[in-house]
Amino acid sequence: MKNLTYIISLWLSYFGAVGQHNSLTDSLKNMLTQPMPDTSKVLILDQLGRSLMYSQPVEAMKYAQEGLKLANQSNYNKGKARVLNRIGSILRISGNYTKSLESHLASIKVAQESQDRDALARTYNNIGILYSEQKNHVQAIEYYQKTRKLAEELKDDNLKNIALANIGMDYSFLNQLDSALFYTQIAYQMSKEGKGGDLNVNLVNLGNIYKRMGKDEIALRYYKNSIPKSITAENHRALSQTYLDIAEIFRKLNRSDSTIFYAQNALQLAQDANIIPTVVNASYLLSSVYESINKARAFDYLKMAWVAKDSILSIDKVKNFQKVEFNEQLRQQEIKQAEQAYQNRVKVYAMASVLVVFFVVLLLLYRNIRLKQKANALLQHQRDEINLQRNKAEEALTQLRSTQSQLIQKEKLASLGELTAGIAHEIQNPLNFVNNFSELSVDLVSELLEERNKVYGERDEELEKDLLNDLAQNQEKINLHGKRASSIVKGMLEHSRQSTGERELTDINQLADEYLRLAYHGFRAKDKDGSVTQFNAEYELITDRNLPKIEVVPQEIGRVLLNLINNAFYAVNVGSINVGSVLNAADVGYSPKVVVSTQVVDNHVEIRVKDNGIGMSEATKSKIFQPFFTTKPTGEGTGLGLSLAYYIVTKGHGGTIECESIEGEGTTFRVELPIK
Repeated sequence: MKNLTYIISLWLSYFGAVGQHNSLTDSLKNMLTQPMPDTSKVLILDQLGRSLMYSQPVEAMKYAQEGLKLANQSNYNKGKARVLNRIGSILRISGNYTKSLESHLASIKVAQESQDRDALARTYNNIGILYSEQKNHVQAIEYYQKTRKLAEELKDDNLKNIALANIGMDYSFLNQLDSALFYTQIAYQMSKEGKGGDLNVNLVNLGNIYKRMGKDEIALRYYKNSIPKSITAENHRALSQTYLDIAEIFRKLNRSDSTIFYAQNALQLAQDANIIPTVVNASYLLSSVYESINKARAFDYLKMAWVAKDSILSIDKVKNFQKVEFNEQLRQQEIKQAEQAYQNRVKVYAMASVLVVFFVVLLLLYRNIRLKQKANALLQHQRDEINLQRNKAEEALTQLRSTQSQLIQKEKLASLGELTAGIAHEIQNPLNFVNNFSELSVDLVSELLEERNKVYGERDEELEKDLLNDLAQNQEKINLHGKRASSIVKGMLEHSRQSTGERELTDINQLADEYLRLAYHGFRAKDKDGSVTQFNAEYELITDRNLPKIEVVPQEIGRVLLNLINNAFYAVNVGSINVGSVLNAADVGYSPKVVVSTQVVDNHVEIRVKDNGIGMSEATKSKIFQPFFTTKPTGEGTGLGLSLAYYIVTKGHGGTIECESIEGEGTTFRVELPIK
């Protein structure tokens, strides 16, 4: 009998809570009876839907749909966007997530067309809640971020605070507690500064996050700071849950007296405010504490939890029945709409039949016209064919004239592709340093934050200084290697950039060093063709440290160096293959090597590229600077590289380029560029 009385009291409290919005609902209904513009009426119907959607979703939907109809009739897009958003929320509460999303997306479309950013922000927030209820917290966070961005543009601190709090909450659901803490702390700080939101809610949320992180002392501090504000606001729901969270922490710490004190306060408030889930959880907690102290009281609390749990199931049944009823009414509306659509289709078909007859007549007329046009078209086609053949002949001539310039351009572009692997190798080293020191810096910051979070007096200031010094050194190293990677990228961009033809003071030593390394790594990457032994060769740069900077076009001289060095590596690679085809290269003492050297000779800068490869015959050497002449197999060279190099050095820079070669021993290319 006692249990039955308690269940009845819970039911009466539940349905009494539904009536809390009656005064607002009656006031809005009375306003509808007064004369007013249609735009104002749409907004009142939206507010009626909002006040009823949790207690009477069917009636709420009726008012929202009436508002949508009126907004369409009056072409009031601002009201239309809000009512569509409201319909989406009502559908979400009723469990119809698909229709809810469709309504919200329709609201977004109207808001975007009318540039109503406030409606757009609130709809994004509701879509986030929709995804959150479906446990899709990642998608929910994306929409909360959109709300936050628009709120910042609108300078709406309250809406921004709501979005930040929601983001923090969903990150906690994902158990990404660092992110949850970051956003919740921002919302909390805004609330402290009076910039919207609910300070008490943010305090409780921070307590919940720290509780999940296992930082019980910090969690207790936030929970206790929220208690006076909940008492002042008479927010029994938040207060009872806070008491329960504190009790659970004390239970974890094996402090039975404190656990019982806060759990009993939570239970009493939850009973007074009819917060049945909290009644269940508090009763179970008290039962577990008293189990080893007073088994009779433990059993009483256990019975109380059972009774409250039964009442939740009964209330859920009522809610489920309301959802079924609501969805059935929606289904009936869809049937009516389908019938109306069918009647419209019948009318369309009738009109289509008339149009078909009309088009048949037009088709017959068109056919007669086409027959007359065909005779003229045949004659015109013959004239067009003659003109086409003449144009083809002219195009062939133009194509022939442009072939040479295209081949030259292709040779220039080909050099960029050969450098790709070299660039990747060169830039990987500084990037590895950046990544390693960045990871180390994150660990140092974590240690520093852990030390600074200690109680004053327990902090090791000497350790903090060491950590800060280490962090500063790491940042200097990251900056150093970042600049190194940046210089590599800058150099490659300059190589790939179309030459302007303008000369500038250039360090030839640096240019030679850069292209020697990149050519080697590029050649090794190009040689990865599945062969048994990958290409390897020694290379050396011998520079004159007193070499002056000279005015040249860097991109052009870079292409010359790249071509000469690539040819040298090709020659020593062929030499390795030829020796290896007879016997092991090491057995005959052959070690492939390329040497690049610079020096000043008679007011000229001399660049030498020397290899110990296969060399050339005198007949071959006499033709190497001729366009389209190549000693490489078909498909491996265009024969334009050395001719372009010759043109750049002699015609473009007033220098000389010569070749010395002995067949079977090696080749040396000598480039001289005037200092002035």
